[in-house]
Amino acid sequence: MSLFKECSYWEENNIPFALVTIISSSGTVSRKEGRMAVSKDGKCFGTIGGGAQEAEAKAFALRAIESGKNRIERIKVRDKGEISIMIDVPVKDRSVVILGAGHVGKALYDLFYSLKWHVTVIDPREELNTEESYPFALRIMDEYKLGLEKAIISDNTALISTVPEINEDILPIALNSRTFYIGLLSSRKRVWSNDERVYSPMGIDLGEETPEEIALSTASEILARFNNRSLLPHSEWRRRLVVVRGAGDLATGTIIRLHNAGYNCIALEIPNPTVIRRTVSFADVVYEGSKTVEGVECRLAKDINEALDILKTGSVPLLIDPKGETIEKLKPGVVVDAIIAKKNLGTRVGIAPFVVALGPGFTAGVDADVVIETMRGHKLGRLIYEGRAMENTGTPGLIGGKGKERVIHSSKAGFFKGNKEIGDIVEEGDVVAYVDDEPQYTTISGRLRGLLHDGLYVPEHFKIADVDPRGEETDHTTVSDKARALGGAVLEAIDNALYCKRY
Repeated sequence: MSLFKECSYWEENNIPFALVTIISSSGTVSRKEGRMAVSKDGKCFGTIGGGAQEAEAKAFALRAIESGKNRIERIKVRDKGEISIMIDVPVKDRSVVILGAGHVGKALYDLFYSLKWHVTVIDPREELNTEESYPFALRIMDEYKLGLEKAIISDNTALISTVPEINEDILPIALNSRTFYIGLLSSRKRVWSNDERVYSPMGIDLGEETPEEIALSTASEILARFNNRSLLPHSEWRRRLVVVRGAGDLATGTIIRLHNAGYNCIALEIPNPTVIRRTVSFADVVYEGSKTVEGVECRLAKDINEALDILKTGSVPLLIDPKGETIEKLKPGVVVDAIIAKKNLGTRVGIAPFVVALGPGFTAGVDADVVIETMRGHKLGRLIYEGRAMENTGTPGLIGGKGKERVIHSSKAGFFKGNKEIGDIVEEGDVVAYVDDEPQYTTISGRLRGLLHDGLYVPEHFKIADVDPRGEETDHTTVSDKARALGGAVLEAIDNALYCKRY
């Protein structure tokens, strides 16, 4: 019982927490049943078996607390077994404060009461703000500004004004509160604010006219905001599912742009990716299990079901699928080939309703619906609907006046081991790595922004490192200008196809 007593204490003191429960197991595991609670500050009560599996479960729970969303995770146990855990993040009481007890206010009250939200109604008019009309609400009879100052407003409280003439007066008080939503029923004179919590006029466009329709429109917007949803129809989810082949630095820049624009992205990679810009490449997830670049988390998924579960948490799943065999099962609306392999590795028109391909090796209309130019220069990011991108020259683009000099190739075939870390400042002649026992030197000075993963076997003259001659002024932790430009081009192509041409 101590676990539930602790949870009760956390709840009473407004400390976010999550419950972790084993829901299934396979193979050899230390426990087949178990439950533990994890608070936001990392305190744990109960157990699901201890050791590495419990530490991993704790990390998942902390992520769930941060996102405020439930999730299901699978955890390997010493390569002999596996457990599945349910992470439940209790939802705090939700409430709504309604200013104005007229027809719209009454419709809002009826709807939110049916949704089991706590309702407060503020209106000084005794003939409207009656116990008969609002039997289960907290009624405040004061003038609107005074009543709003008395109302209890938390992070889970939505605030709605149904009286247009008071909007400007109450807005400063509303903005100074902890509310997550400020909805204003607007007349001809709208209230403008740079605060993202302000919706004026409130509600989504349903063509609403009656008080009940206005209430439905507003409640839908509030629920979407509270649950961090996009207000897109459920049928639109599949159209906005994008499978990206490849997870190198350019693919990662593309995924981040699409993810931040509200697309559901799944990355596909090979079992042993040889990307060198690992700090900004989701491909490194194959080795590390998870990676966050510019605030976007990518996590390794073992199958399609786990990938879809990861998508629900707001992260990007990565599947090991070099041939793109999962595309047919996933049935995405869009496929993006961002492998940058200098030739087509199986992408073709028709594998999805809309297909985008980056770089040389593709013909628009044959291999992809649109091809993106990847060559640095004036045409970088150009959308090609007929023909091909520029052929690969084999020479890296100029950065800081350096081209082929900035890329380090292996002097022989063998196993790779780094001698420096990505982000290190190196000088001409420094040993940045070894292939077997043979040192690999940089011929220029600058910041090491790319380095192959240790332990990989490389052939002779294989790309193993990249030095940026701009040195200290460069940032190896964020995507490059080229990756960002290509991501924007892909986003333009997809938006154009989905919402202009309506494929």
